[in-house]
Amino acid sequence: MGDGSLAEFIARRVELIDSAEPGTAATRALSDLTDEAVSALAEAAFASSGIRWGLLALGAYGSRRLLPFSDLDLVVIVSADPRAAREPVQALLYPLWDAGFEVGHAVRTRKEHLRACTDDTETLTATLTGRHLAGDAALTAETLTAVASLARKRRTSLLRTLGSRERTGSPYDLEPNLKEGVGGQRDIDELTWRTAVDRGEPVSQPGAEAAPGVLGDAELGDLAVAQDRISAARWALHRSARRKEAVLDIDSAETTPSGGSALHESLATVHELLLATRGELTFEDLHPAPWSTRDLTRLLARGTVMLPRLECAARRGALETLAPGIAELMTLRRPALSHRLTVGAHSLLTTALAIELPATDAIATSGRSAGDLPLALVAAALMHDAGKTLAGPGHAERGEPAAVTAALAMGAERDTASAAGVLVREHLLLAETASGSDIDDEDVVLRVAARIGDRDLLVLLYTLTAADSMATGPSTWDAWHASLVRTLVARADAALADDVDGAGMVAAAESVRGAALALAGDGAVASILRSATVRYFIGRTPAEATADARLLAGLGPRGSRTQSSLRVSLADTPGAHRVTIATYDRPGAFALLAGTIALAGLDILGATAFPGPSGTVLDTFTVTSATLAEIGPETWTTLERHLTAAVEGHLDLRVRLAERRRHYPSRSNGRARIATRTDSTFATALDVSAPDRPGLLFDIADEVARAGFEIARVNARTRQGRAHDTFHIVDAEGLAPRDPGELGHLAMRVRERLARIAENS
Repeated sequence: MGDGSLAEFIARRVELIDSAEPGTAATRALSDLTDEAVSALAEAAFASSGIRWGLLALGAYGSRRLLPFSDLDLVVIVSADPRAAREPVQALLYPLWDAGFEVGHAVRTRKEHLRACTDDTETLTATLTGRHLAGDAALTAETLTAVASLARKRRTSLLRTLGSRERTGSPYDLEPNLKEGVGGQRDIDELTWRTAVDRGEPVSQPGAEAAPGVLGDAELGDLAVAQDRISAARWALHRSARRKEAVLDIDSAETTPSGGSALHESLATVHELLLATRGELTFEDLHPAPWSTRDLTRLLARGTVMLPRLECAARRGALETLAPGIAELMTLRRPALSHRLTVGAHSLLTTALAIELPATDAIATSGRSAGDLPLALVAAALMHDAGKTLAGPGHAERGEPAAVTAALAMGAERDTASAAGVLVREHLLLAETASGSDIDDEDVVLRVAARIGDRDLLVLLYTLTAADSMATGPSTWDAWHASLVRTLVARADAALADDVDGAGMVAAAESVRGAALALAGDGAVASILRSATVRYFIGRTPAEATADARLLAGLGPRGSRTQSSLRVSLADTPGAHRVTIATYDRPGAFALLAGTIALAGLDILGATAFPGPSGTVLDTFTVTSATLAEIGPETWTTLERHLTAAVEGHLDLRVRLAERRRHYPSRSNGRARIATRTDSTFATALDVSAPDRPGLLFDIADEVARAGFEIARVNARTRQGRAHDTFHIVDAEGLAPRDPGELGHLAMRVRERLARIAENS
């Protein structure tokens, strides 16, 4: 093949890639076109060698499934010493390499290749889809037959090896790996390999032999459709990325052929048929009769291990009499922050996790035992996102009727069905309140308690909240957020208790004050405790309150070397610490402390700020490491050094944090979103969602101070590199600011500052 012919092939190839309709036909056309070029190169390279040779295409190329940036897997079979074929093999490979192809290759005798297949399962399976390309067809046929015969002889052990192959993810992943993920190309490949093993001959696609009684004509037709959709999506990914790419991200899924619900249908079909072939699902699972409530609860009692059967039943309609519409939800895509599964798969996982939760969670255990299946919880977990069949906000309210219907269909009494509806209507209440409101505000706690109205229902709602968050994604139910939700639930439970007046928070706080005074004795420490606000004692132990008062009492005069002090203790959240800092108040005091903490390599999860006597402040921060380095004594030494310098005015935080940002840039993109809420009587909430980076809280707090406001509490969350922070702010008189003009101006200032820093980063 001359340079002109190779150039012509490359031009035809580019035209085919850019113009072909993605799918099976395109992958075969590209394979056939590539065959012409590779065969011509091989025939020319070996023309004068005098060697008996044959060229095999293996793997995807052997199956005629080439994608735009697929590797070319080639094996040259020779009848004599492979070293004699060195020059012709180089003449074959170098033009392909020069043209930019990735070529996997080997030169072996038939016996050597058979030995390689004996030693390596990957080589064996690649050869099971092999085919002749050029040279001596008899030689390649002998090789393929010998390998297929070997596979047939090793059938039992080989099928066991294939059955233990690692499979990652779910066919319902919003960002599926279309090659290695569950339901993807590698699962179809396994069905093909099983067919080859049973037939004892090379094959290019699955056949009924892979699972007699499971893969009939209808199933093989479904697999052909699945192959076409998966190939189409992968082709489009390669073409748009201009490289090998297997993960269909959320943005690409909306524009990729068959990238939506149809693709999930096919991935699920492949997944289910492979499990049936392996014996992990039955014929009855693939062709289910409608389930009874007993069928559902018996399966759910076994937890997440039964999800494959539950998903199969839901998608194939077996749950429609109990949870109407669940089949449609299985492939419904509603991408949202942190969500990783389709709506239905997320709902099933939530249900299974809710059943398992009492085994590990004290609050969930308080209402029931592990394996206990309250129908209200089952119906609510299954249908909590049913309202997402319509896009847009309000899905919790829209889903309430579906939960009531499901509970009644399961045989629940009317009051149980109503409870299921309440659980769905309020399933966002605890998580959103804990992350976005001041749970030290008695009004906030009372509003939550009033909306739930029942202590038993509160436990079920907590269980649904925890399971829903865990099913959403690993960053959604982290230790910090879980601790906030549990604190809120404990306080709401007190508000609903018969023996407690109101929320009981004031009485509890005064009890803490009294115990702290007993520890302190008389003097300056006791005086500070007597003057502290009721709100300060909420969430603190008497020992903590006494230790804080001693920090304040030990401050030296303004301008002295002891005008600030700090105390470090372990937080309830694993891996987190509480840093309490006493110092003198000044404009921007909170921003100064937040910036100092960021400079010491710490992330702030939450913070509270309280006034002390004689113009002092007491700020408590819950912190974790902002880097991979563990927190140790040197961390606190560094923090103390920075704190002293900052309080004395010797530390330019803006400059130092800008330097830190260059070393630790933002982990996500996107614009900042700013909003204010005035739903609390105690403080106004400033909600900020922005790409996380060092010093973010400092920049926001600095703008709050410049606007003339003070920060009473901060709750910070970071998910997938994006910060979601809520600042509870008050004015100079300690009242919640309400003026729309002032709040709008503050939001604008914060937005502009964050945008300016992002541009300069």
